[in-house]
Amino acid sequence: MAFDVHTVTVALGDPGGDNKQLFALCAPPDALGGGLRLVNAYAMNGAATNSGTSFSLALHKYSNAGTPAVNGTIAAAIGGTASPWEAGVPKAFTLNSTYSFVDAGEWVVIQYNEQTAGNPTNGFVVLQYLMGK
Repeated sequence: MAFDVHTVTVALGDPGGDNKQLFALCAPPDALGGGLRLVNAYAMNGAATNSGTSFSLALHKYSNAGTPAVNGTIAAAIGGTASPWEAGVPKAFTLNSTYSFVDAGEWVVIQYNEQTAGNPTNGFVVLQYLMGK
């Protein structure tokens, strides 16, 4: 059985502070297939961090309301002071199957948090997903 897996790569840059929500991917409306299911996600940073200056990333699902709100945690945080980044070594997110389906109009959001002013250097997040319900 063949699957049509789509891939989106999101460059992180420097989000410019702590506790930032980076809206990465919006599920299409019902008329265009409605929804998507994340099947794999990982992140990489181009430089090593340490326990004193690092950052963490988590994946959240946000609603399609006028002011989007968190609808669940797709994947808990990776990186940060407990698990600093190694230069060029990808870290896999562990997807929560309850929240890995993103309904029509909902968003996949990268939750970015700094520890002691750490920030990405040539960092990115890769999201792989299947379309439809």
